[in-house]
Amino acid sequence: MTDRLGLIMSNTLKAIETSKEEIFYIAESTHAETQRLIQELEQLKDEITHTITEVDKYQKLERQLRQRLMEVSRDFGNHSEKEMMDIYTKTKDVQVQLQLTQSKEIQLRARRDEIERSLKQMEKTIERAENLLNQVTMAINLLHGGISELSQNNNPENMQEIAQKIIRAQDEERRRVAREIHDGPAQNLANIVLRLEIAEKLLALDPDRVRAEIADLKGLVRSNLRDIRRIIFDLRPIALDNHGFISALEKYLMNFQETYHITCDFKIFGKEKHLLPAVEVALFRSLQEGMTNIAKHAHADWARVLIEYEESQIIVQITDRGIGFDVEEALSNPGDHFGLVGMKERIEMFNGQMILSSSPKKGTTVKIIMPNYEEGWE
Repeated sequence: MTDRLGLIMSNTLKAIETSKEEIFYIAESTHAETQRLIQELEQLKDEITHTITEVDKYQKLERQLRQRLMEVSRDFGNHSEKEMMDIYTKTKDVQVQLQLTQSKEIQLRARRDEIERSLKQMEKTIERAENLLNQVTMAINLLHGGISELSQNNNPENMQEIAQKIIRAQDEERRRVAREIHDGPAQNLANIVLRLEIAEKLLALDPDRVRAEIADLKGLVRSNLRDIRRIIFDLRPIALDNHGFISALEKYLMNFQETYHITCDFKIFGKEKHLLPAVEVALFRSLQEGMTNIAKHAHADWARVLIEYEESQIIVQITDRGIGFDVEEALSNPGDHFGLVGMKERIEMFNGQMILSSSPKKGTTVKIIMPNYEEGWE
């Protein structure tokens, strides 16, 4: 019966993970289309402003020419037939241009209204997708091992407190990813599109400059692709499921070192143990957050990660020789240090402990002590 239940849960987990990937793809595609439409909307607004100016110009010119045509018609005896035909032709040409420009303005306004409606709908789609991702991620975490922890304490208040901690950690995870996408790939892609449009306009005028621009853009696209792959890996460390905690961490640190050009030392003491999946995820996410803090805030050129397997506990230590900070001040202002708060709460969910040591100009050490919840532990 237990084996059958395990098989059912395993199949359910696979189905949910597949659904998560699909939801994430929908959210990402919608985000990308939203950014494209926002840029198109900005261009449309500029074009509409320019077109309105053109309409005003042609209206003024058309009034002047009609007035002149009326004057010539009244005084036709003092004007040659050629003069009259020239004024008539100019008036007709301006009227045609005015009609075309007014028609263009109407089309541009219609497209603008259509895009604004689409953006509102996409905002709702993104919100629904994010809510679904939150629910699906929570279900996956529970199936990966959280159920065993929760079921041991049937106190509803404790279960509610743990669930709230999970949700807060997930919200911070989403905010972190959103910041990374906004500060990195999103802005880079907008820049790439703009430069491509400029290159397209220069294509007939200066091919050599366009070739140089495209060569530069290729490098920017490759860099952007690396950032996107890193963010995807951060979202879902597939190696954690396929190869285990240590292999996943090695791959992450190699990618971190290549991305940020910060030398990473990695050392392991003791024999690796197969931990509960939920514990592995908690440790891995905490390590990610610690390394991200080093990359963004420490101004360090070196970092070290130590993993020590003991009989009753696992010790993880992250050290850098960066600029450091005042720990007491940082922890007294949690609103400015969501990452540290998230790490602490994630570890405490499993009765672990996080010890933070730092001071200005002397680097930082984060020490995590986690009870040894091995796979199969009860």
